[in-house]
Amino acid sequence: MEESSPSSSATMLKLTASNYSIWKPRMEDILYCKDLYEPLQLLGQKPEGKLDDAWSILNRKVVRQI
Repeated sequence: MEESSPSSSATMLKLTASNYSIWKPRMEDILYCKDLYEPLQLLGQKPEGKLDDAWSILNRKVVRQI
């Protein structure tokens, strides 16, 4: 999907049925650069010690970025 942030210097290519293998690592890189990688590592499972509200907000930020 295209990145919606006009201030971003990186251009994200639009996801299509034929370019997933290129799109996925680029999206992962963007999420790592923005410190939004935790939901990717844990595959949606909330880590112990993290508040429900904080986890929900972080997860929502990741979904929005994607």
